[in-house]
Amino acid sequence: MGSVRSNVGAAACAAALVVAACSGSGDPVRAAIDSAVKAANARDAGALFDNVAPDFQAGDGSSPAEARATVERYLAAYEILDVRIRDVVVERGEGGARVRLRAEMSGQPRRIAGLEGLVPSASAYDFDLRLVPVGRVWKIAWAQWNPAAPGSRNP
Repeated sequence: MGSVRSNVGAAACAAALVVAACSGSGDPVRAAIDSAVKAANARDAGALFDNVAPDFQAGDGSSPAEARATVERYLAAYEILDVRIRDVVVERGEGGARVRLRAEMSGQPRRIAGLEGLVPSASAYDFDLRLVPVGRVWKIAWAQWNPAAPGSRNP
């Protein structure tokens, strides 16, 4: 049972990788993040992965195809999903940007016989993301995440 919960947590993290968002207009880094959050809230994996670079790598070494499959499974597990972010820090560098944030997710899991309680109705993760320009837009190229400690702030 612990292994199943661990896999669900990993799926939540993968979904959350694309929920890194902050408000702001005219900033292409923030626009990419906002677009990813909007897609996650709509449970639209295709639109969400429009914000992910083709050579994306997760901190655990997952490929873009593996990450997408995980996100699709996670999004399908929910009837309703609400992703909110806070503690957003954007650091810009030569040819890229680092974004750190906390993603808080809540929702209504689908009711599937025998699987009740395996998908959390609420969770929070701290993310460390790298975004890069791909053509005229910015996309998520790398992401690492960890479950957020209750009451802590994202460093």
